[in-house]
Amino acid sequence: MPEKSSDTSTPVNILWFRHGLRIHDNKSLEKAVGDKSLPILPLYIFDGETTVSKMCGYNKMAFLVECLEDLDQSFKKFGGKLICVKGKPTEVLANLKKRLTISSLIFDQDCEPIWKERDDKVKKWCEINDVNVEETIGATLWDPLEIIETNGGSPPITYKQFVHVTKAVGEPPKPIPDIDLTDVEFAEIEENLLVKLHGFPTVPTPETLGYTKPEGIHQKVFKGGETKALEYFHDRMRRERASFEEGSFLPNRRNPDIYFPTKSLSPDLKFGCISVRLFYWSVMETFRDVHDGTRNPSDALVQQLIWREFFYAMSAENPYYGEMERNPICINIPWYKDQKALEKFKAGQTGYPFVDAGIQQMKVEGWVHHVIRNCLSMFLTRGDLWLNWEEGFKIFMTYLIDADFAVCAGNWMWVSSSAFEKALNSNFSLDPGTYGRRVDPYGKYIKKFIPKLKNYPVEYVYEPWTAPIEIQEEAGCIIGKDYPNPMINHNVAFRRNAREMNNLAKSLLEKFREEPIHVKPSNAEEAKRFLGLNDEDCPRSLNDARE
Repeated sequence: MPEKSSDTSTPVNILWFRHGLRIHDNKSLEKAVGDKSLPILPLYIFDGETTVSKMCGYNKMAFLVECLEDLDQSFKKFGGKLICVKGKPTEVLANLKKRLTISSLIFDQDCEPIWKERDDKVKKWCEINDVNVEETIGATLWDPLEIIETNGGSPPITYKQFVHVTKAVGEPPKPIPDIDLTDVEFAEIEENLLVKLHGFPTVPTPETLGYTKPEGIHQKVFKGGETKALEYFHDRMRRERASFEEGSFLPNRRNPDIYFPTKSLSPDLKFGCISVRLFYWSVMETFRDVHDGTRNPSDALVQQLIWREFFYAMSAENPYYGEMERNPICINIPWYKDQKALEKFKAGQTGYPFVDAGIQQMKVEGWVHHVIRNCLSMFLTRGDLWLNWEEGFKIFMTYLIDADFAVCAGNWMWVSSSAFEKALNSNFSLDPGTYGRRVDPYGKYIKKFIPKLKNYPVEYVYEPWTAPIEIQEEAGCIIGKDYPNPMINHNVAFRRNAREMNNLAKSLLEKFREEPIHVKPSNAEEAKRFLGLNDEDCPRSLNDARE
């Protein structure tokens, strides 16, 4: 194992981690160690937004810290360590340059627009200070900017069109081989310099960074870090293989498990603990292997990864992607401004147990299944409360460990019908009082996260206000006293909201004489797949709602 380098005259390569918190399939790491004569300095900068954005709760930060601890341990096996400091990236680099000769700054592309200002400032600093910049593609299958360029300078506006453009670009690159760090030399930071950099002697805890652990008997269900992510990955691939052998695919879509995220890799993809290229190609090659090479895999096998890429491309050059009014792909819907209603939603006090259980799980565990997310999104916006999707976006970004900017905002625009189109509109809605019965017919999920309702008979647990008073008394929970009455009548609200949305659609078509350019599915079946809905879930027409 080579000795650490503390020679300030020797040029060093700084490997700046943001996302891509892993060793495997890391092109930035490959570039950083390409010249064995240059030591490398693995660096993470806590600037109040990198990786987690400014909307971040305790669980999300705890997951990030676990990722960094795991990464630090990986480097320590080869005599290095991950340097963690606090401050603005350009200021950190300027202080480092006073003591070190920086040859190159190497990092993965962060393609979402919220990172552009940070990266532009860093690239400008490097240009002024004669530091070489190397930026690699690690978070996505394709470079979103190449997708946009191939499509003529604008992102594809439908999923089908996006897939067509990816065919023109070509298949995603395959993962690179594992990098041997045995002979890699690591730069060393002296203690006085670390102090000046506002550095931490070890990876800091969430509490050190100012985060307070939420109260509750349940805990964060995901553990961060590449080591754990690879365990999840291998387990997921065993499930995928079994599913292919049975002649099906997407097992968690067919049989959604709203209790445990054991089949999900979404947090690991968001933080880059697992390579999206590794995941993509493993699914494709597993399918081919199961069928002895006689059948070629289709994009349907990895459609959720493709949707992820689609949203990244949609957001890449749209600085207003996470808001409504200035966002060119978002319809400006005249949502209500009702702070009291919003606070009830955020507190999980809507009176609809399936909704409230979802809010509680999200806050305490940092995760909810897509079935729950769809229910929460629709309830807040076009289904019931008619509140701006931006509020829900902020809640999800804060509490969901796997929430990333592009995908989260895209999902909220879609489900709220702010991405205006005909295949998905307010002519159907998920009933918050009954929707959960398909995935949890006995109400175990509700009883777990709303213990006040644990003694309710199954026939009343989704709509406890319908229980006779003697049943409520026997269950030890009086509706309106121990648990709130529904804050809104779903059937009345749905009919009203549907009329509002239909009137808005009509006025827009009259104004523009055609549908405005926006994110939209290619067809109704595609919208149904996106939402993970079964035939019994949709669509419910406006006429049905009036009956």
